[in-house]
Amino acid sequence: MSAAGDETKPICIVVEAEIKEDRMEEFLDLIEKDAVGSRAEPGCLRFDVLRSKDNPNKFFFYEAYVDADAIAFHKDQPHFALWTKFKETEGIVSSVSHKTDGWFMS
Repeated sequence: MSAAGDETKPICIVVEAEIKEDRMEEFLDLIEKDAVGSRAEPGCLRFDVLRSKDNPNKFFFYEAYVDADAIAFHKDQPHFALWTKFKETEGIVSSVSHKTDGWFMS
């Protein structure tokens, strides 16, 4: 059961990923392509890539989409496939995604 108005809130995804050190150059190239491509999608409100100050191999992606259809569209794009393939080829130590509703956003 959703609270009144939840269906109009953006859907946000926060990904925490630790990248293998020996794959860092490859990762930086592909995540730039993913971010640029994602930002051009009609339903993408933002796609930020953040690097931890405590661990240079850890990154956070902050993604916001207008709705579930926009997320489905995003997952079907070639730039998203770069990230999927990178994970499948064991370029990461770990990756955790959290899906959230946008509440107080600018």
